[in-house]
Amino acid sequence: MRKTISIIIGKIFVFIGKLLHRGSSLPGSIALKLYPNLMHEFKMPEIVIAVTGSSGKGSITSMIAEICKKAGYKVAHNSKGSNLSAGITTLLLEHSTVHGGIKSDIVIAEVDERYCKYVFPCIKPKYVVISNITRDQPPRQGHFDLVYQEIKKALTSDMHLILSSDDPMLQKFVLEKENPVTYYGIDKNRYSYIVSKFKNLNFTYCPICHTKLIYDYYHFEEIGDYHCPNCQFKRPLADITCTDIDYDNKAITIQNNKKTHIPYQLLYCVYNSLAAYTATKLLGIKEDDILTTIDEIAGNTKNFSIYHYQDRKVHILNNKNENSSTFNQSILYVDRMKGEKTIVIGWKEISRRYAFDDLSWLYDIDFEILAKHDIHSVICVGLHCYDIATRVKYANIEEKKIKTFDSLEEAVPYIKKRTKGDIYAILNFDYVVPFQELMNGSENE
Repeated sequence: MRKTISIIIGKIFVFIGKLLHRGSSLPGSIALKLYPNLMHEFKMPEIVIAVTGSSGKGSITSMIAEICKKAGYKVAHNSKGSNLSAGITTLLLEHSTVHGGIKSDIVIAEVDERYCKYVFPCIKPKYVVISNITRDQPPRQGHFDLVYQEIKKALTSDMHLILSSDDPMLQKFVLEKENPVTYYGIDKNRYSYIVSKFKNLNFTYCPICHTKLIYDYYHFEEIGDYHCPNCQFKRPLADITCTDIDYDNKAITIQNNKKTHIPYQLLYCVYNSLAAYTATKLLGIKEDDILTTIDEIAGNTKNFSIYHYQDRKVHILNNKNENSSTFNQSILYVDRMKGEKTIVIGWKEISRRYAFDDLSWLYDIDFEILAKHDIHSVICVGLHCYDIATRVKYANIEEKKIKTFDSLEEAVPYIKKRTKGDIYAILNFDYVVPFQELMNGSENE
């Protein structure tokens, strides 16, 4: 009776939240206060897919959910991104009967990496996608090894893991647990490189014998084709392989002959698409149907834009603060581009999760790569504009090229009138739309 009452009350708050366009975690929070064991009481469907990791989990989960919907499945998905215990409970409340039976064919849940140990025992995922483990949100996460340990605690031997073969950190899950695993990866391609461009702070040494890993090529940071010179540890053979990347046409080729598009010309889009492709292929969805849906998703994204302002291209890269690897992806994008450049970096706030402002992650970003380019200006904007400027100066970019502004309203007129070259705006999500509106450019690509 207590379970049913808490579900009914939770459902009422789900309904109210929908009317007010709010409350993605509040209904679950209330229901859990009424009945703390509630998450364990839901009757889950046979197929539950959990996606976790430091970054990319929201995009991967959304892609998997859309592919499954287009394939005819009735899907429960926490599309609003509330990925802690209360948010997952809200998801289950929304798709359950008053007795706790889930009415959907599939539950697809984005789960915070530190909350897997609480959520997995309740939802019992059949498939677990782990996107990556990187230096992310230092005040909250601490070291990435701590995140690894937290995810490992949540895994049981019956969970089928879906992992990138290119990431040596993720292989630790298979070394220490005997889970079934399906790998996806990227072959050497025109964008791979032989000499490391980054400091590779996430993972450097063999997890078995602690010898420094050797790379035949890199895709990004520590991601690539690696092996240990002292023992048997090496990159596993991928089950699903991206055999070609064509950033000019925003296209990738899977298994040599299956082509699809990616939302924008960043490496993590390739990995996100491969993860979603692999997960849904394991469900038995037809490959052509998967590729068609991925194509449709690629055409609808708004996280990355290229505009024209007069005769200049404006590249807007929506970036995640507190995650140096995500930021380095944007740096790698700029590194591929030719010609004179103006770089814009900024945010309104670092985090909505805590009050104090940690900036240690700025010193994990390889801004030094930008110093090799023809940089006209670096525009630092927002609450921490001077901190950003200091870090950029330490990257050996001339001080006279670095400008600081407290707000976008002050920065944009200067950008328009006083800078040269194409504009690369590496911005946290809170600045993306305001910057677009102030630039008033015409979307081009």
